[in-house]
Amino acid sequence: MTRKYRCNRFQQGISATALALALAAASPAFAQTDTASIEGRVVGAPAGTQVVITDTNTGQKSVATVDASGRYRVLGLRPSSYSVSVAGKGEQTTTLLVGQTARLDFAAEGDDVIVVTGTRRVLDVRSSAVSTSITPAQIEVLPQQRRNFLSFAELAPGVAVTRGGTAQIQAGGVSASNVNVLLDGISIKNPINHGGVFGQNFGLGNPFPQIAIQEYQVITQNFGAETGQAGSALVSAVTKTGGDEFHGSLFYEYQPKAFITQPFFEKRRGDPKPDLNRNQFGGELGGPIIPGVLHFYVAGEGTIENRPASTGFLGDNSTLPASIQSEILVPHNRDFRQGLYFGKLSWFATGNDTVDGTVFVRRENNLSDIDANAASSHGRTIKTEEERYSLRWRHSAGDFLNVLNLSYNDAEQSTPSIGDGPEFLVIENLTPAQVSDPAFDALANFNVGGRDAQLGAHFFEQGDRQKTFTAKNDASWILGEHKLKAGFQVVHLDLSRTVNNSFDGRYFFANPGAGGAFDPTIPYGARINIQPSPDVSGKDWQLGFYVEDEWRPDDHWTFNAGLRWDFETNANNNNYVTPAAIVTALNNYQGWAARGIDPADYISTGDNRKPQYDAFQPRLGFSYDFAGDGVTVLFGGAGRYYDRSLFIEGVIETLTNSNRIVGVDFDGACAGGNGPAYCTDSNALRDFAITQLAGNGGDVWVLNNETELPFSDQFDLGLRRRFGDFTVSLIYSHIRSYNIFQFTRANFFTNGWYSRVLQFDAGGNVIGCTDGGDAWIQDFTPNSTFAACPAGGGQLPGFSGKLNRGSSDGKARTNAIYLTIEKPFTEDSTWGMQTTFTYQRARTNVAAELNSDEFFNGASQDAYGWGYVNGVEKWRLVASGQYRAPFDILVSPRLTLTSGPAFGNIVAPWNSTPPLQVPDGACCFGNLGGVFFPDKTFGYKRFDLYLEKSVETPWGGDLVFNFEAFNVFNWLNRNYSSWGAGGGSPAPLVEDSQVGDDARQFQVGVKYNF
Repeated sequence: MTRKYRCNRFQQGISATALALALAAASPAFAQTDTASIEGRVVGAPAGTQVVITDTNTGQKSVATVDASGRYRVLGLRPSSYSVSVAGKGEQTTTLLVGQTARLDFAAEGDDVIVVTGTRRVLDVRSSAVSTSITPAQIEVLPQQRRNFLSFAELAPGVAVTRGGTAQIQAGGVSASNVNVLLDGISIKNPINHGGVFGQNFGLGNPFPQIAIQEYQVITQNFGAETGQAGSALVSAVTKTGGDEFHGSLFYEYQPKAFITQPFFEKRRGDPKPDLNRNQFGGELGGPIIPGVLHFYVAGEGTIENRPASTGFLGDNSTLPASIQSEILVPHNRDFRQGLYFGKLSWFATGNDTVDGTVFVRRENNLSDIDANAASSHGRTIKTEEERYSLRWRHSAGDFLNVLNLSYNDAEQSTPSIGDGPEFLVIENLTPAQVSDPAFDALANFNVGGRDAQLGAHFFEQGDRQKTFTAKNDASWILGEHKLKAGFQVVHLDLSRTVNNSFDGRYFFANPGAGGAFDPTIPYGARINIQPSPDVSGKDWQLGFYVEDEWRPDDHWTFNAGLRWDFETNANNNNYVTPAAIVTALNNYQGWAARGIDPADYISTGDNRKPQYDAFQPRLGFSYDFAGDGVTVLFGGAGRYYDRSLFIEGVIETLTNSNRIVGVDFDGACAGGNGPAYCTDSNALRDFAITQLAGNGGDVWVLNNETELPFSDQFDLGLRRRFGDFTVSLIYSHIRSYNIFQFTRANFFTNGWYSRVLQFDAGGNVIGCTDGGDAWIQDFTPNSTFAACPAGGGQLPGFSGKLNRGSSDGKARTNAIYLTIEKPFTEDSTWGMQTTFTYQRARTNVAAELNSDEFFNGASQDAYGWGYVNGVEKWRLVASGQYRAPFDILVSPRLTLTSGPAFGNIVAPWNSTPPLQVPDGACCFGNLGGVFFPDKTFGYKRFDLYLEKSVETPWGGDLVFNFEAFNVFNWLNRNYSSWGAGGGSPAPLVEDSQVGDDARQFQVGVKYNF
């Protein structure tokens, strides 16, 4: 492919003259989600004059009519390249990106004809939204490792993408679950679990083949009322469409072992370098079936990878048997396989009607979750399967546009264990002599640490499945200076979740020593689930309605106002009935009575959890163009944005309360190696455990019947200024988020205390106690009572585990300054660049990690007061560019510099001097919010580079050879975790672990375009 052909097709470049005018011309208000528009004025044309707009890719034509003032407007165009013509006025061309409105004016006869071409979404200087377009050129040439199109979202201000694993998008001081991603206008948000997009909560795969993504837009703030279920940022992507000519491509990217630098700490320990490699491949083909009437497009991508994974580690000088160490202290390759397939048919039924039908299939298998102290058999496979079918009908009639979307999605993700049977846990600091002592308490020694060995099969498996049907309709009218838009969305969800916790049992063993041999027939105790959780399913209807108006009274002002209402029939597992035993226990629980907690708020009868009806969301925006020429524009907006509760949050109580995991002390019955059947057989163990059961069960989780939907109130004010080819934006953002949900600890002593600090005399007798406060990690609240201490009986009557209650008291506040500087990379330019700087103060009253369902470190979400948001950086700089070097070599670098994430503080008796005194039954002080930032200039830094050379072939088409380098300078980026860097007193410490998949790597590839 020649350079000119490449630019026309992938970079959608423009001339320098056209660029300057496009900067002044583009003028949307609220961002459009998956379409584009053209508008302008035809000077001297009488009313009724026709303007013909032709998609140069598909040949589809749209016709607009000039009004009495000479203006015209066409809505709902597919992002593409267009020619625009008026009889007697010549022809102009423009390239529209998703969400863009380009303005093309036709001068009076005799004046020069001006060709205006749209380019990047950021050039829409009159927009009130804080948005960034990810162009086809950026998707094509910016360096990235895993071909996940979402990874480019960090080019937008205020947006971060997680590193070292799944690509989760985070913004606004809240978790990735608050982001919504639209694909051709339809949400692919995960309704069950965390991560924002289905499969991104813990899977490594990609949600869609990158080769089939034409472009997308990231809206950090102030998107219109047509979009719901997004409490922070919005991503809107559009897929490619087959054109009037046959085009396609094939690619292959390869990364052998020699291209992957061994992680710093593994190399320092002397671990062998594992045998790693990755192959990524795919292709696309599109063209006409019936030219101008029926077109097709198909694409597919595959990945076969032995991916980098840590060598097992048991700590220094392990005393475990050599046979066990040989299973653990080896590299554990985490094989990954993925296939992504997409197809589209486009039927141009009439000049006003287009129907698109699409099919998407995802198949993914990832060997993963092998802990450092585990054998390979202890890992789990993350399996993801998804099928999605959609139908889209676009109808236009003059100043009216209607778009109807229908979609069906069937997706499942599960984590089956690699091995079969029970789990074997060898506790390093327990000897056979200790466990044979009649006084030995097995139940008190079921804790597993990093120096203990995990063998056999993994004890925990889970699975999520969703079947959703979506009907969405958007209608737009142009009425003089107003553009009205109204629509609705109806979604039916059939959701289910399965949890298998300890069904095959967990056997615990003493350490026979380095010279001994492991015998799987002599456990000292076990845990097993005698009543496994059932599959929990639920049906739900989600409804959304909106109306919005965009008003342009003159060439300076643009106002927009919208109102959205969302409703959900079964947001909180409304049909759940609390078991009678739990109802009785809660009603008689003295700890709650003393605390002032009403049990009725947490007891579900199956009909006392009502839907929320007040999810109204007003949204306002404005822009003021000082001179009416698009050079200097003031803009801003404010609005309310509701999200939705995750299915997992509503069904945890069902899954947990139906489980009955029992601990069994074998009292030496298995010590001789020829013990009862329950020493080795899971079914026999389950039968035996039932005979040992006392009480109703273990853990209890309860949801507040008045749990409300999370939402955020957002405000932004900014200024955009054009300086020649550069566009600079400076924006202030303020976001307040409410109803952040988690389950908090709810065991309280009879006097209402959460924790107690016992006082002893010289003989070890309890002589008193004091209130330890609400801010402790306490997994098991003591049930013992003492005459000298008013705090006793912390367990729920008849149960013997932790009691958790749902809470929506979490809040977050984010104040941020965004600075963006951009010079578009055009067909005629030598170079282009984009720099985004974010400075933010993201604070919350929730001292927990993002995506955490359980607030296990205190009795209330605000137990530690306000602090920074864990995992969110204080500042971030992302700079990227493209440069046409000599010899027709394209160079594309990307630099990321950040403060590093905020992290928490863990203080415990084992990491503090003098040893911290903790309450009875507590582990440690655990502020898991943002207490510290890395004590260095750059907490994270990375420079990536992409190079390519295109060679035209004699038989047509071209070969593109590319080379990519990731973390070119092999900068060491450390993890900053609460338990590692945040551990100890004083903290912070230096954590000796590296961000996953972050050591220097290279990749080579070849692509054939035809």
